[in-house]
Amino acid sequence: MTHATAHRPTDSSAGEPAVDPVADLIVEAFDAGHSMPPHDRLADVDQLLRKEIERLVPLAREHATQAEERSRTWYALMSAADSAEYACRFELGSGRLAGALHVAELARRVIELRRVLGVDS
Repeated sequence: MTHATAHRPTDSSAGEPAVDPVADLIVEAFDAGHSMPPHDRLADVDQLLRKEIERLVPLAREHATQAEERSRTWYALMSAADSAEYACRFELGSGRLAGALHVAELARRVIELRRVLGVDS
């Protein structure tokens, strides 16, 4: 059993682990510093994580408008959205180590967005 499958919830209809490609992508991003994948794969991971951030940031901002302004929930949602947008301002770069660190940071931002939105990961 791999680390990626060890924490997956079970799909009750089939008894099989539920497929969460984002969770697998997060694991791959964190493993990139160890495995040092080719730059092309880092670019793919970068783009996929950016797409997930682009999907989650508007949701976080929408939830923030429904939370009491300046409450802990509001701050958590706004901070997660702002941090994710900030991380997306940076490009992947050409080096493999720099790329691995970058995709790991994008993965952290996805995790934080999912946490404040209450999405299982």
